[in-house]
Amino acid sequence: MILNKKQLHSVIFGAPQIDCNDSVVSCYRFSKKQIARIASSSQDFAMKAKSTSSVRLDFYTDSEYLAFSYANAQKAGSRPWYYFSLYVNEKPFAIFGEEQLTKTANTQRFELPAGEKRITLFFPNLFRADILSLELSDGASITPFTPKRRIIFHGDSITQGYDSKDPALSYVNRLAIAWDAEIINYGIGGATFNAKVIDETIVPKADAVFVSYGTNDWKTRPSFQLFVTGCTDFFKKVASVYPNLSVVTILPIWRFNYKDEYPVGDFMAARQEIARIAKATANANVIDLWQDIPQDLMFFTDGLHPNDDGFAYYANGVNNKIKEQHVL
Repeated sequence: MILNKKQLHSVIFGAPQIDCNDSVVSCYRFSKKQIARIASSSQDFAMKAKSTSSVRLDFYTDSEYLAFSYANAQKAGSRPWYYFSLYVNEKPFAIFGEEQLTKTANTQRFELPAGEKRITLFFPNLFRADILSLELSDGASITPFTPKRRIIFHGDSITQGYDSKDPALSYVNRLAIAWDAEIINYGIGGATFNAKVIDETIVPKADAVFVSYGTNDWKTRPSFQLFVTGCTDFFKKVASVYPNLSVVTILPIWRFNYKDEYPVGDFMAARQEIARIAKATANANVIDLWQDIPQDLMFFTDGLHPNDDGFAYYANGVNNKIKEQHVL
């Protein structure tokens, strides 16, 4: 049986905006208004905002197989590869996609284990694709997964998912699994503190907000004062838009060139300034992962973005500190 649009809609998570037409279902983590705001300052950021980072299908079924068809695959990041990741009962089952985009549409079929099981299909972090169809065995049961919580993440490339080829292994999606959570992922590669990204007119219900910017601000802001202004304005907007939520700030992690000189000044001093400003926000918590991720290039793809092993340390560090601070 092929799921109808209503059934599909019920098992999509991480997409506050879902557009349906006769041929495809399109999932967006940013609203159209947010994307328009982002496009007014950067077409590159607007492209990345259309990626399907942390979007997933998640449900229980007794189906004997799953056939998934997608269309309109297109870049939404600065990497050439894209992959979907299929989990069964919270364990890796299959990964499919391409190293270089050659097919904008494809169908994948998988024989599934017997009995009822949880199916989780993570969408690409640095690409986007629309759903053509999802097919299960005739008469199969389908029950949407019920998340325990919903978390909003604001951040840059590391939050978007650079450089985890398996989308399930980004730190955000690892936390989604660990916390039984739905994630609204507002990460954009290259982004800095920018209050305009936050749409005060469309605010998804959530249990907490995570903020992880700063490494790009340190490298690209023309002065320390403009860095402080951008950071301050962002947290003021966070306080006004999410007044009753815990706000967790993850400070910039180690990068291979953190001792370099840029107009903002010392990298460690910039981290301290972010912490100072963040702590002035209501319901604030600050997480410092400086000692949690090995400061070794073997845990990074380029000295900046964690690889799969680096993301494991990143996610474990966040999870442990959240437990210590009793945030969730």
